[in-house]
Amino acid sequence: MSAHASSEKVDEKDEGALASAHSVSSLREAEYEEYLALKAHYDRDPAAHRRLLRKLDIRILPFLSLLYLLCSLDKANAGNAKLFGFLDEVPMTGTQFNLALTVFFFTYGVCELPSNIMLRRLGPRVWFPIIICLWGTITTLTSVINNYGSFIAIRLALGCSEAGMYPGAYFILSTWYLPHELQTRMAIFYGANTAAGAFGGVLAYGIGNLDGHHGWRAWRWLFLIEGVITVAAGLAASYMLPDFPYAFKQKWLKGDEARYITLRSKYHAGPTPPDMTFKWSDVRAALKDWKTYTIMSMFWWGGSVPTYSLSYTLPTMVANLGYSNIRAQALTTPPYVFATVVTVCVGLWSDRYKSRMRAIMFSYCLGLTGIIILMVTVHYSHLYAVSYFAIFLAAAGYSAQAPGIGAWLSNNIVSPTKRAAAIGFMMAWGSVGGGGIGSNIYIADQAPTYPLGFGFSIGATVIGAMIPCMLNWYLLRRENRRRDAMDESVIKETYTEKQLSEMGENSPLFRFTL
Repeated sequence: MSAHASSEKVDEKDEGALASAHSVSSLREAEYEEYLALKAHYDRDPAAHRRLLRKLDIRILPFLSLLYLLCSLDKANAGNAKLFGFLDEVPMTGTQFNLALTVFFFTYGVCELPSNIMLRRLGPRVWFPIIICLWGTITTLTSVINNYGSFIAIRLALGCSEAGMYPGAYFILSTWYLPHELQTRMAIFYGANTAAGAFGGVLAYGIGNLDGHHGWRAWRWLFLIEGVITVAAGLAASYMLPDFPYAFKQKWLKGDEARYITLRSKYHAGPTPPDMTFKWSDVRAALKDWKTYTIMSMFWWGGSVPTYSLSYTLPTMVANLGYSNIRAQALTTPPYVFATVVTVCVGLWSDRYKSRMRAIMFSYCLGLTGIIILMVTVHYSHLYAVSYFAIFLAAAGYSAQAPGIGAWLSNNIVSPTKRAAAIGFMMAWGSVGGGGIGSNIYIADQAPTYPLGFGFSIGATVIGAMIPCMLNWYLLRRENRRRDAMDESVIKETYTEKQLSEMGENSPLFRFTL
């Protein structure tokens, strides 16, 4: 082959690449213009926009919240089982029981990132039914265990199968809602966790009356009933859950609605859409991003440690105030109901004023106030009413911070794959570290004053969460100001449209949510 012929082939290849790039650019311009037209239509008709959001909320939030409620029940019902004779029939010490609760978080944490990657690749309608039916079956099998070894095995398997629910749901919500809509929806979803505490107390109270029926203690009925309900929900998930807005045609939305939702998920931040393809480099980028680690610290020390410790010890803590075991189960309900209301209200406020840091810091302060009051008043038996009130504050504050953290991280990562990986990694460390520590700091021998538990929760919140929160806010604000000082025309001359798209939130045109 002559050099001239070879040169012609290279030229043809370059021309083909240029033509392809021009075609992609033209498609993006056309899509962006279509998005702007649809956005203008919904901006002119706020009622139509509210109807569309309600349609999304009705389709996505109730069922997703139900799944998380079941996940929270199946994860935390060991605390209720303990009050219903579990340790009488499955011989183990209190230390062994706490160790079994702890090992759950190792498989739970290790599997969160891989599960979010599988979710990103397979979609909710495939991946979620698999993991839900799996953990429901495992919960059901817990009702027939008779020794410590089988309980350890069950908790390890349960951690692995439940790992994908929480981070996966946060990622799904981040694909459907815009940044200023997200925390409210995450708060409503997370309310299922706090509602699980309320519903779990009521359910345990009712199941407690089955103690002795057909020769089974109440704890066996608890695991059996909750497990069967979960499997049924898993089978329904493939029909009830929608897929990602950009993945398939959404038949439950009208033509213009579906098109608008699809386009706004791509172009809401501007004419340069994120790369929607799955790339392992985006997973690695999530693990190298400093934002992942500041948010992870907040979620770990200011969220998981106090939240898990409270959920596992609340029935016992209330019982220590002088109530019977069954009545203590019922009295755990009001604090969780209050926490659910506060969580949603904080989410609404944060979205309305587009401020994540202030909402998160308020939540930390509220939870911290409750823990401090509780630490003081448990020394005085006649102040049991004040102690009970402090539980309301602690439950509300430590519940309200979680949706804000999830929304803050999601708002500031553009690539869907990187976002899924960052959420999974953040929650992995929160689960392993927070759950592993939180389930062990309230030691039974220290009841009812729990000096280690209260002291550790206060220190973790201040040092591990509030300081990283302010650091995250400061660094993001500094970067926004640096980019504000840049000339947009120079940026567009320096970088191509493809380069800006691949840069994601590192693009000089992107502004971080504070």
